[in-house]
Amino acid sequence: MNNPIPAAGLKDLLLFFLGRRRLFQVEGDSMLPALQPKQRLLVKSLAKPDQPPSPGTVVVCHHPSDFNLVITKRVWHSTETWLELRGDNQDESTDSRHFGPVPLDRVIGVVTAVIPSTSRKIDNR
Repeated sequence: MNNPIPAAGLKDLLLFFLGRRRLFQVEGDSMLPALQPKQRLLVKSLAKPDQPPSPGTVVVCHHPSDFNLVITKRVWHSTETWLELRGDNQDESTDSRHFGPVPLDRVIGVVTAVIPSTSRKIDNR
């Protein structure tokens, strides 16, 4: 059920610069090991706002009780009007098991790619 998310390629970056993808960042440990804290994600809007993403898809959405809080979770179950979301690291995740189903209109988009980390160790010898 855990679909892997590919690294961003040239096409993904071009779509970002053309405004067809949005950039978000993972906060916290709830999506480990698939997504690391501070990892950046490219997200596309739902193709059809009335068609829910399939189980296994990672989405970015507004928290159901705090619109200002943006969360990244995996779709566990979906209907035409709501999603049940779970974090991959269930011991560290606050998700639908705690706050219930998330209305489909809270979904910002589907994660299409991760941007590989550019951090490098510098040898100062």
